[in-house]
Amino acid sequence: MLQNRFEERGSAMNLYKIAKGYRRHLQDCEDIIPGLQPAGAGWIMMAELYIASLENREMSVSGVCVSAGVPSTTGLRYLDMLTGVGMVVRMPDENDRRRSWIRLTDAGLRAVELVLTGFAKTIDETRGDGSR
Repeated sequence: MLQNRFEERGSAMNLYKIAKGYRRHLQDCEDIIPGLQPAGAGWIMMAELYIASLENREMSVSGVCVSAGVPSTTGLRYLDMLTGVGMVVRMPDENDRRRSWIRLTDAGLRAVELVLTGFAKTIDETRGDGSR
């Protein structure tokens, strides 16, 4: 019985560390791009664009919206905001004028990498592997 309480407390303590780390992670996201909800569609879209860039895939505006699971109108609003702050660039498709391609800028790539690096550090610290 005492062993179970210890295990439960250890698990709760680990969840506490995760919650604190996640809160810090969300704040880091807000600090990197103020006004962009940390766990919202904008960051999900940036993550999708980051993955696409590493896979050498082009993403259309509609493709980014579908991948992020957001309606086109919402996606366009976020893409306009991200374009305005220099995180993404929109380029016309040379073969189809109805379509535009979206890519992360160098600043956008750095922003996503900062967030991912911070999150990885949080996970490492939670596991007790905070040697970074």
